[in-house]
Amino acid sequence: MELEELEPSKLIAPQQDVETVEAWAERNGLTCSMARAWVYRGVLPTVKLGKRRMINSALLRSWLLEQEWTA
Repeated sequence: MELEELEPSKLIAPQQDVETVEAWAERNGLTCSMARAWVYRGVLPTVKLGKRRMINSALLRSWLLEQEWTA
């Protein structure tokens, strides 16, 4: 699965600016292992808060919007 395969309706739902990998994966219909792999490969932007690595959903949304304008 690639980023292009995410369901747009789920991306529009109420979101947090940062969220756990598990919460992001569940909300977007992915397995936690797939989301972690994307984090590890640098596909998803993250920030470290304490000991937890969180997905930066605000930065991801911004990047997706930029891609829309350049496509």
